[in-house]
Amino acid sequence: MLSLKEQAFIEAARALGFTNRRIIFKHLLPNVLSPIIVSGTLGLASVILTESVLSFLGFGVQPPTPSWGNMLQNAQEYILSAPYLALSPGILIMLSVLAFNFIGDGLRDALDPKMKI
Repeated sequence: MLSLKEQAFIEAARALGFTNRRIIFKHLLPNVLSPIIVSGTLGLASVILTESVLSFLGFGVQPPTPSWGNMLQNAQEYILSAPYLALSPGILIMLSVLAFNFIGDGLRDALDPKMKI
């Protein structure tokens, strides 16, 4: 936001006499929205992975509460006899992280003012 504030189009808007409110809502926010959304969705995917790893290691959500990390930890002793117990939470973690990344990319493409024709 601070780097955009010094751009030529903001100076032109000030020269035309636009109010600060109009400059913020019409010029600054549309240019900042896309990076915030991408950062948020990538952060959410990162949070899912971190929670799963911490629960797998025993430092996250405690066992009465279900968590994909807890499910993976409990499935370790049955990995040879019942591999589906470990595959299910692992695949769900992967799919949810990919889904949030794809949603973020799609929203970035849809909301990026530089890509609009």
